[in-house]
Amino acid sequence: MLEEISLKRQLAKDAAFSPPFCPNPACPKHVKPEPTFWYRFGTRPINRFPYTARRYCCKTCQRPFSGSYFSLGYRAKRWGHNKEIHRLHGLGVSKCEIGRQIEGSERMVRRRIIKMARWALLKHASLTETLKIEEEIVYDGIENFAYSQYDINNLNHAVGKQTLFTYDFNLCPLNRKGRMSPEQVVRLNKIEHEHGRYPGNAIRTSTRRIFERLFAKAPKLVIYSDRHYQYRRVLEIDMRDKPIEHVQVCSKVVRNYQNPLFAINNIDNQARHNLAAFKRETIAFSKHSVAMLESFVLYMTQRNYMRPKFWKSHRADPLSSKRSPAMELGLTKKIEKFDDFFAEKIPLTHVKLNEDWLNLYLHRDPTSRRKIV
Repeated sequence: MLEEISLKRQLAKDAAFSPPFCPNPACPKHVKPEPTFWYRFGTRPINRFPYTARRYCCKTCQRPFSGSYFSLGYRAKRWGHNKEIHRLHGLGVSKCEIGRQIEGSERMVRRRIIKMARWALLKHASLTETLKIEEEIVYDGIENFAYSQYDINNLNHAVGKQTLFTYDFNLCPLNRKGRMSPEQVVRLNKIEHEHGRYPGNAIRTSTRRIFERLFAKAPKLVIYSDRHYQYRRVLEIDMRDKPIEHVQVCSKVVRNYQNPLFAINNIDNQARHNLAAFKRETIAFSKHSVAMLESFVLYMTQRNYMRPKFWKSHRADPLSSKRSPAMELGLTKKIEKFDDFFAEKIPLTHVKLNEDWLNLYLHRDPTSRRKIV
């Protein structure tokens, strides 16, 4: 009986659906659609719930398309599970364990996370495309590894000092450093002989790209960071002609609410706590750098749009437990739930991605030592 009610409800929902645009990128109705640019084109049976897919056709280009194209479950062989995968991923559960929990494969979980990360990235890019930054920025990087501890990386991100909203991010490779055993030195030398060393100025290069994008959104920019020499070189040499104020904070200062770097310290600590791939000495590490960024995208968008700024109220900010960082900036009107955030499909042709985010969307990393599949 419950399955019958659920089926009727879903079929009624599909019947009331109106396609927002034509999926054909070459069609004029892809960018500027009219409410009646389409007409119904029948249905076709499918092997999963709801067992029927509604078809539509564009009046301009005469290309048919499925109504499920605009949903997160498009071309999925199993109905649902996206919400549960997203929830478990945000609780630090590994992909293999998520697969066991939902009685699916690790491959299915991995592909769902890739798709959700792409949707989340496009949604974030669309909402922030015309956003002007009117607050101070806190900048830092979180160091981790992908594939092996010989492939270190640094995930750089810029966070609003007052709102805790993550504006921008990217990832750069690092060479392994620190104390190693003789066997590890031999192994590292073999890897570097085969693939070469990563650029020594990778942090500087990636930081400059982020700072340039931030400056385009805020002509008067104030950046708080630790005393990393690469950050200083970017602002004192590469961008010395830009009116950017740089406030450096000693890393030995107590990391509490009064610390000027609290916003980014809080996000880094929560990422270590809530993401399996970011935990120290984890066995659920990402197999490549793109997978690591995809995990961070889901975490970042959840922090920005789908949860309050803090779980408890603060005397300095009484509404912090009732408003998300995106609400602080006026990007959204409420703390969005999973179905709200992933309700709208935004195609790549509707939003402009920067070089770092485009590489992430296309699942590629130009600096990777091995092929990413």
